[in-house]
Parts: sequence; C-alpha cells; structure tokens
Amino acid sequence: MNIRTRPRVAFLVALTLAAVPVATAACGGSQAVPPVGAPPASQHTAAERAAAMQWLATTNQMWTKDDFSALDQVTTGEGRIIYRTEQRQVAGGPTPSGRTPFQLTGLSVTVPCRSRAVAGGSTPVFVAYADTDVFTLGQSIRPEALVFQHASGTWKLAAVVNGLSGTSQPRWPALCRAGAGPAAAAVLPPADYGATLTRVLDQAATGAAETAKAAAPFAVNSFFAGPDSINAQFATDSRRDRAGGVTLAQRFAPAAGPPLALPLAAGRGYWLVGVFSQTSVYHSATGTRKASWPDGSSIASPRPAVVHQETDTFVTTYTATDPLRLAGGRVVLDGFFGWPVTDLAR
Repeated sequence: MNIRTRPRVAFLVALTLAAVPVATAACGGSQAVPPVGAPPASQHTAAERAAAMQWLATTNQMWTKDDFSALDQVTTGEGRIIYRTEQRQVAGGPTPSGRTPFQLTGLSVTVPCRSRAVAGGSTPVFVAYADTDVFTLGQSIRPEALVFQHASGTWKLAAVVNGLSGTSQPRWPALCRAGAGPAAAAVLPPADYGATLTRVLDQAATGAAETAKAAAPFAVNSFFAGPDSINAQFATDSRRDRAGGVTLAQRFAPAAGPPLALPLAAGRGYWLVGVFSQTSVYHSATGTRKASWPDGSSIASPRPAVVHQETDTFVTTYTATDPLRLAGGRVVLDGFFGWPVTDLAR
C-alpha cells in the first residue's frame, strides 16, 4: 500500500464527518474499550472477531511488505476495489521498509438479524466497530464500522463506514441482534436505494440549494444543507473553477447488486449500506500549465505540459436509516466513506 498525493481528497474528507482522532492504541487490542458510540455487541462472536483480526494481519502484510497475494481472501466489493487500487500504485516499486503495522483496538462485533423480506437482507454479514488507522494509512486513528460479508466460504471486508463526529450521539445506528427483521415495508424499498440516492446526489452536485421536494425521500440534513454539505462544497468548487475558466462536472452511479439492508433494533426499519462510484471531470478549453485546478485540487501526475481535461473516480459508501412506512418520516443519510481510485490528466 502506498501513501500518495490524492486529488479531491479534501472534498472526500469534508463529507466524511469523521470523529477527531482518538488515543493511540496497541495493535490488535481487541480487549480494549469499544469505540465511543459503538452499538451493542452480539454474544458468541469468536469466529467473527477472528476473521476481523485475520483481515488486519493480512492488511499489514500488504502495508509492510507490499504482499497482496491474499487480497482476494479478505476483501470483496468496495474493499476489493480499494485494495486493488493500492496494489496498482505499488506495482514495480521498491519494497517498503520501516513501516509500522496498522493498529486496531476496541473491537466490537454485531451480527445483525437477517431479513428475507428485502433483497440484500439475507446476506450473511457482520459489522466490526473499531478504532483503526488502516484507512488513514497510518496517519491517525479513527472510529470505523467495517462491514464483512461471507463470500466463497470466508469472511471478507465489503464496505467501510466512517464514524459520525462528536460523542453526544451514537456514531452508528443500533442493529437488530436477535429474532427476525421487520416484515413491514420501509419508506424507501431497499432495492431502490442506489438509483434514488444517485438521483439526489447528482442534483446536489449541481450546487443548488437543497429543497425537501428535490431530496425526497431523504431528509435535508447536514449532508445536503450547511457549509460542509455536498451542495455547498460543490457550489464553492464550481464557482472557483468557473472564475478560472474551468468547468467541473460530477456524477454518481450505484455499484452492481443490491445494497445491504441490515434490520435496525426494535424493528424500526433498516440500515442501508450502499456502494457508489463518483466521477469528477474538469475541462479547460485553453488548457492549464499549473499543478492544481482553481478550486485547489491537485492535477493528476504524470500529466502533459498543458492539461485540458482530468477525470477522477472514487469508490464511496453512503449509509442511511430507512424507517418503516407506517411510522412515517424520511430516510436519513448517516454515514460516508470515500477512496480515490483513478485519476487521469490529458
């Protein structure tokens, strides 16, 4: 794995709503206090805890030795995209030396109820909550929810969700841990989550002020309103780019397959975990010789002497609490994670 300059990382961080770094902890400290805001843990999770620690050990082989031979044994979906991206970055480079293994502490595991009432609701899943520096590449320790799926006979990291900022509220919603999931319909059919959120994100990416009508069925929370919202970030970036003679277009697309629909505690609905691609395209008719675009984002390297266009792609996770239709209310975005995948300047 390779630390490198990542275009558009400032935007991804703005959306992360991640907590401030927590105290440094020992590698593999699974007996430490769980992350603040972790939901109640399940009982009898020795196998799941072992799978999480095996994932960490394998990840450290990649980080300290650039040994990606076991990549497909511990990742799938979004996780596999992230690790494959890092593998491409280090291909042909020198073996790293002196890197400290990643840390993980406070491991807490929840095995959610399965629900056969929705697509994606019966997939074997567990969520490992922990404080780790894996996804900051050793720069700081942050709370993460690591979503593992059972695939090809083993547990694999499928998605990552950053913890919400602050400590006055839970970082992640409590999940059903016993019995069956809800049988009643949710406000948003989980199978429609990808297409519906894509529409709302594409609208937000225009920079227009969000309205309840345009965002429906999603609530207009801090993801869509306020200085750190998607809308405000894109509006600011687009304004700066236009002033410099550059256009910026953003578009989203859901990953293949249904999202995960994990039943919430007390039968309150579902926690939807969806993976999306995000594509950012810069265009300058006259071209630029500078190292960054007017909005401050670094231009990809290597690059030609005069750059007319750049295309960046990211893999992202968006999570949302989806209440039951009979209870009313709106779907609430509550989690995010993003990782740069490709960047090409020409």
